Amino acid sequence: MITIDKTDGAHRITMDDGKVNALNKEKLDALVSALAGCAGDFAPVVIRGRKGIWSAGFDLKGFAAGPEIATAQLQAGKDAILAILNHPAPIVTVCEGHAYPMGAFLMLASDRAIGTRGEFVTGMNESAIGMALPIYPMILGAARLNSTGRKAVATSQMFTPDEAREVGYFDHIAAPDALDALVEKVVGELKGLNPGAFHANKSAMNKQLIADIEASPLPDFG
Repeated sequence: MITIDKTDGAHRITMDDGKVNALNKEKLDALVSALAGCAGDFAPVVIRGRKGIWSAGFDLKGFAAGPEIATAQLQAGKDAILAILNHPAPIVTVCEGHAYPMGAFLMLASDRAIGTRGEFVTGMNESAIGMALPIYPMILGAARLNSTGRKAVATSQMFTPDEAREVGYFDHIAAPDALDALVEKVVGELKGLNPGAFHANKSAMNKQLIADIEASPLPDFG
């Protein structure tokens, strides 16, 4: 599911389970572990999903497997978001397809989120599938989405790539044939930052957001 290498001064993490990247506890824990392994230097981290789908969101089978597994899966999602928000170097997420809720949460937590134009949608569709979101993605969405994006959480409106950029899921959008060049341009800009200043400023900017997410309770599945 998770592969890591380091090329051209950046760590490259790829999430690819050969299916739709449905995120369960094991996959999310592996992402957190991969990020921890990249934290020893200031090199930017690029996280990419599969072509056609960044992530189908949480693995719904985990929620049907009982309270203990469901709670552990939600905690793993929370841990992954906090790992991105706390990471000392810049994190870039690269989405080349659909992004459903837990995948969208990871992008919202990143320092730069890049999307690809195509017949893809991004957003939070829990109202449409009969689920209530936990509190921590609500906190994240309130901090990172504009008013249109925030209202869409309740109505399950999904956004095209360009619309997703307008509401706050993406910072940059590129055509598929221009995506790699844009990623390397963004990575190059981030490599030019002063490591200490970046870490200090990111930490200060995210301090309250991190505290609010850490303090948020998980649903009681009992």
